[in-house]
Amino acid sequence: MYLFFIRITNFYYAQLTIIPMKRHLLLYSLLAILAWCSTGLVNAQNLQFHYDLGRYLYPETQMARPTITATIEQQSIDRFGDTFYFVDMSFLQQGAVSANWKFMRNLRFWQVPVAWHVRYDGGLRFVNANQSNAAISMNDAFMTGGSYTYLRGDRRLMLSAALLYKYIRLTPQPHNFELCTVWKYAPGDGLFSATGFISFWQQADKRPGWNTRFKLMMQPQFWCNLNKLEAIPNDINLSIGSEIRISRNVDAPQWIVTPTLALKWSFR
Repeated sequence: MYLFFIRITNFYYAQLTIIPMKRHLLLYSLLAILAWCSTGLVNAQNLQFHYDLGRYLYPETQMARPTITATIEQQSIDRFGDTFYFVDMSFLQQGAVSANWKFMRNLRFWQVPVAWHVRYDGGLRFVNANQSNAAISMNDAFMTGGSYTYLRGDRRLMLSAALLYKYIRLTPQPHNFELCTVWKYAPGDGLFSATGFISFWQQADKRPGWNTRFKLMMQPQFWCNLNKLEAIPNDINLSIGSEIRISRNVDAPQWIVTPTLALKWSFR
């Protein structure tokens, strides 16, 4: 059974702890992670670069938003299920300002399309990156629950849903839940493809002006896969497209819709 996941990036919602840290240590930490990941790089799914337009669309609330995000994703499948992780790093003019690691494992010892799902999410970012070297560590989140996946016979449509218990460390209300759905669709000859997810979760946020218990995030991606064109060789695994980040009570205490301009290289 083939399962598909996409990156789910969120640097804004967790309660935070400030850690004194030089900026270059963030880069060194990420390079160490990538060096570990590179041992299986031939199996890596893709490398993405996104130019985020959010700060231009919402200058009053999103001016500190990173403009560039680089993501490396990897997925492997074995007879006991599948593993997915990504390393996400965001940049401003002065360099790297945030990093995030998400790790997911589906365990399945049976033939039905239901799996035991475990997940970890953690990261850090700099506070007032233009003036400070202090880093913020987002509280680690640990999730477990069940997932169900539908894969159409031609393997061009995948739908998945997971209901998870979510434990967020060092927060006043650590016990929460998350509901996540994921999809993938590649019609016809695969020239165009779409992936995406919707996540809805419980998490108390008592900041002034927020005062919410629930958060919502959607991130559809749309790609044009250039090697499906007759003039492009098959080994040029480059795609161009966009990701649209739609959130409520995540980036701001209102609806935020921010597109990106994106490039993706898929490893075969």
